[in-house]
Amino acid sequence: MKKKHFRFLSLAFFLVGIFFLLNSKTDITGAVVGVSNLSSGLGFIFGIVFILVSAMLFVGGESLEERLEEEHHWKKYPLNKDSIIQDVEQEYLNSQEEYKRSPIQERIERRVTGGKTIETPNKRKTYEEQFYEGHASQGGRVLDVQSHIAKKGEKKGRLMHFGQPANAKYLWVVDEDGNFIVANRQTFQHEMENMDKEKIDYRHRLHKLPHATLAKGKKIYGSGEVLIEGGLIKEVNTHSGHYLPVTITPGRNPGEYENSLIENFNHQGKEVFKEFSKKYGWREVKKGAKYD
Repeated sequence: MKKKHFRFLSLAFFLVGIFFLLNSKTDITGAVVGVSNLSSGLGFIFGIVFILVSAMLFVGGESLEERLEEEHHWKKYPLNKDSIIQDVEQEYLNSQEEYKRSPIQERIERRVTGGKTIETPNKRKTYEEQFYEGHASQGGRVLDVQSHIAKKGEKKGRLMHFGQPANAKYLWVVDEDGNFIVANRQTFQHEMENMDKEKIDYRHRLHKLPHATLAKGKKIYGSGEVLIEGGLIKEVNTHSGHYLPVTITPGRNPGEYENSLIENFNHQGKEVFKEFSKKYGWREVKKGAKYD
């Protein structure tokens, strides 16, 4: 629950408490939580209790993000800007300037189409837009872990996909809102019309689904890949080019400082995966999972 929700509840409890206090000298009848003929003394007690609860919610209420950062000292990793540039070059994303229409052009398009603007098949400006495409959630390849772990029976603790225990390599990400998302990496098909197959890395593009899309472009606590066998966790890594806190240049080895950033990213990612898989009851294979 986010801090704003706690603050809203705090205000609601405070107002109810004030109501009880103001009416504690007279009998309260009617629809106050189903209580009628409430004595003034009891009304005073209720008022104090509600105000105390209000104070506790106001002071103690904090977002999931804040708890994760305070309890585990986890940091939120933003998108690697170089990865965004590469996605534009590979036509996975379009530049913000590419589709700016002049007012005259827009009026012409609306007149020709009967009130609509002309949309091109590749018009995807953000990772959040890509999230709802056929190669991602619309194609049934993206899962919220919490709601896809079997809760009972012989399959309890297994990740279920289309009603069966998952068996494949999946991407995983825990975004800044605490959403634990996975997506089948081995069945992606992402081919849009008008793709320039000479310009882009076409074979790579067919199977492209970056962690940034799963996170809808948000910051993350961890990401990588997970090999799932019979719905159980078998192998986990923290491979993620889009969120790696350094840019890896081909032909150049990272320096000591860059290596430390990568090490911290990998270490936190492993902690995050273990924490959230345990939280939702996702079991490992009998011999235990391998963490890379």
